[in-house]
Amino acid sequence: MGAKLDRQSMAQSPQAPERMTGMVPGVRAGGFLFLSAIRGREPQSGDKAGGMSDDPLTQARQALKNLEAVLAASGATLAHVVKVTLYLHDLEKRAPFHQAWMEFFPTDPPARIAICVADANAAPGGKAHFALDVIALAP
Repeated sequence: MGAKLDRQSMAQSPQAPERMTGMVPGVRAGGFLFLSAIRGREPQSGDKAGGMSDDPLTQARQALKNLEAVLAASGATLAHVVKVTLYLHDLEKRAPFHQAWMEFFPTDPPARIAICVADANAAPGGKAHFALDVIALAP
């Protein structure tokens, strides 16, 4: 008999956009939360491919709000975030993202790196300027 795995899928937050079938908001494992890609889609739109502003600052703020909602569903807050990898398709969009970042993390922010990719999210939701890969401490 093998040892029990310290791994559990995270619950969907009603305040965050729904995921497509087979996708979970994240996984709790080894004292951490490993979140699935977070984007700036409006949770109320109900449209998995849309509901996203084209404005980079608005989209960045919504992505960070979605991050808060996903964390809250597992009892965590932004203070639990330790590492964020920011994927973006246009490095010029770093400035509006950083402006939103400073609104959500005004002091003691987590580690962050930005990586330029061909497309931050080809489908669903091809209008995404950003995709966030997040690791947080599990509460």
